Amino acid sequence: MIFQAVLILITALFLAAPAFSGSISGVAVYSADFKALPPLDTGKYKKACGPEIPNESLVVNGKGLKNVVVSLEGGDLGGKPGEYKLDQKNCRYEPHVIAMMKGSELEIHSSDPINHNIHTYSFENDPLNIMFIPGQDDTEHEFEEPEIIKIECDLHSWMAAWVVVTENGYFSVSGKQGGFNIPDVPPGEYTVTAWHETLGSLSKKVTVGEGDVKVDFDFSNISPQLSKK
Repeated sequence: MIFQAVLILITALFLAAPAFSGSISGVAVYSADFKALPPLDTGKYKKACGPEIPNESLVVNGKGLKNVVVSLEGGDLGGKPGEYKLDQKNCRYEPHVIAMMKGSELEIHSSDPINHNIHTYSFENDPLNIMFIPGQDDTEHEFEEPEIIKIECDLHSWMAAWVVVTENGYFSVSGKQGGFNIPDVPPGEYTVTAWHETLGSLSKKVTVGEGDVKVDFDFSNISPQLSKK
């Protein structure tokens, strides 16, 4: 009888515990008057790379804004570092924007039949500046501290990518139509920050319980700070 009573009590405690989680989803938009950016000229490299490369520094589809990194701050958020891939393909970095938790590893590959260079610009993480020749083995690089890092190729001035290293594992990168989703968020109060390479950052406070919290970010009142490259 005593054992049964203890078992019932333990079961009741588990049922009463707030074991649920929520999610944060929304859309990043840019609804200001906007003309698609012209492609980038490859100049003397047009034989190997083609005459033009798409400009990915500001990609808007309808009103949806692509490549916005949305991340959370607050509470006791954890996560697990992962492995991510960056390719040098058709004289571009693919993907253009990568988000990862600190301690994650980036595997860098080159699919191109010409030389490239990987040059990272960072303050908190060890920099990387290496040459890639055709057929070279992949290189792995770990990012240990939260930071926004730009990657460039010293051989081809138009090539650029971004790595956003976050404090925890709760982040998302907006897709082609601007949508993003951060699942399995523990209940609590958080600051949600949306960052874009040419439009800067916007932040909002949210309270997460059970279910989905909708958060949209409109960058329309921000003037683009476009690279001259």
